[in-house]
Amino acid sequence: MAALLRRCGHKLAQGFAAPTPRFTASAGPARVVLQESSGVLETALLSNVRACQHELLYTFKSPLVGTRNRHSLQYSMTEHLCAVPSEGDSAFTDASSVKSSGEGIWVFMNHAFHTEATVYLRPVEHRHIDPTVGCVAVYAAKDLLPGEPLTFDYTLNEWEMSTPFKCLSTGRNVQGFKYLTEEEQQRAMPHAWPHVRQMFDEHRGLSPSVTGLRITGAGNYSWLRGTEA
Repeated sequence: MAALLRRCGHKLAQGFAAPTPRFTASAGPARVVLQESSGVLETALLSNVRACQHELLYTFKSPLVGTRNRHSLQYSMTEHLCAVPSEGDSAFTDASSVKSSGEGIWVFMNHAFHTEATVYLRPVEHRHIDPTVGCVAVYAAKDLLPGEPLTFDYTLNEWEMSTPFKCLSTGRNVQGFKYLTEEEQQRAMPHAWPHVRQMFDEHRGLSPSVTGLRITGAGNYSWLRGTEA
């Protein structure tokens, strides 16, 4: 359970003025920019380039921690990407300090369910370089224009969130994959990260110790019984 900072769907950001580039995500012109909040609009990360569907926009890295908070992002069964550390035992965090940090501005990507999201995330293998850091690639979920907010579906990463909220675009509660309806889970399942799929299976009693195969006859295999694992 971890919640990122912003909570609105991308439809709410259509009134943003043209952004002034503040951060460069790669060599050359900035590919993403941070739009500061204005009135009812919240701070958001925007595309600063034209991007084709499935094009890599940028990658980000963040320390891996065992405790979730409002701005963390679940990365595995037991780890969360954390650009904004918690103070004490509180799940509440203030992301103001990372606005001046190019590496940490990923926390300003807003939520939208996968049918409306403008980007999707995929893990990048980085543990052989530094096992304490997670790396994520951000891809365009559709053709993007400069100034479009970058939104992704939190429930594809988060099994159970520390600070649930209501999606202002759809009115649906955002609590994590665990709390989606069965129909919503089935629609989202092909897009969910591996740890979410595993937690979904284990929630139904289908752990690896139960679903491992044993031979039951020539050419026949079945799941192990729990007592045999």
